[in-house]
Amino acid sequence: MRVRPALTAFAVVAAIIGGSATYSSAAPSRPDTAAAAVPADVRKAGTLVVASEIAYPPFEYYDDQKKAQGIDVDLATALADRLHLRLDFRNIAWDDLIPTVAGHKADAIMSGMTDNAERQKQLTYLDYLIEGSQVVVAKGNPRHISGIDGICGQRVGLQADTTQDDLAQAQAELCAAAGRPKPTITGLGSGEGYPLVKAGKLDAVVDGYTSAAAQVKDGNDAFELAGVQVEASPMGIGIARDRTDLRHAVQLALREIIADGTYLKILDKWGLKAEALTTAAIDGGV
Repeated sequence: MRVRPALTAFAVVAAIIGGSATYSSAAPSRPDTAAAAVPADVRKAGTLVVASEIAYPPFEYYDDQKKAQGIDVDLATALADRLHLRLDFRNIAWDDLIPTVAGHKADAIMSGMTDNAERQKQLTYLDYLIEGSQVVVAKGNPRHISGIDGICGQRVGLQADTTQDDLAQAQAELCAAAGRPKPTITGLGSGEGYPLVKAGKLDAVVDGYTSAAAQVKDGNDAFELAGVQVEASPMGIGIARDRTDLRHAVQLALREIIADGTYLKILDKWGLKAEALTTAAIDGGV
């Protein structure tokens, strides 16, 4: 992989106000750095505006002090620092994320969003993690669900309009083709299916692997993973297709934090080193 020379580390000054995160750095840029590639309009504004639905731990969530936390927050902080910009990390509803960035009301999406061909029609994606989907059931797996191929005839919850939604709908058709009953699929908000599984109102949740594993870890022994992670795909930083200069600058920033170890340090903090990507590819999802 060819990368630009890494910048030296800068101090990050953080203050989260009203649900947004603001960061700054003040070292001069060199002509071969990500900071030097920032488009003039963004440099003039001095801020990188990142849209995210802050309700998907461990990628983004609010802590007990109502401060935004998570791997996407940390990575966005590092990228903004390399671009010599303040970071405005905004909470935006999931269904509004793509229109917000496509309409230039925010610069980028970082929200655990899978890069795929359908979304590439509206945005371009800079791939920064890879992750699959996972079925989660109540502890003890009372319905004996084997994984995604075991959801036939089961009551399944998931976040609507996500990769997991597409996966479950495709499996439903496979169930029918095999003469088995389709699952009853309920579209919910992020994380809303887990209490319903715990209460016995759903049999399973289909979620991203990292979120699923976090729910099992933090669920006080209420849940377990069923089967294995399936269909790993890249997650991408979504940027409007006509903002190629901004995409280039963010790509250079991602390469810089990969090259100097900042990226892996952040992933290790959240237990996600296994999901690392090192190429900073553009639109690698299918």
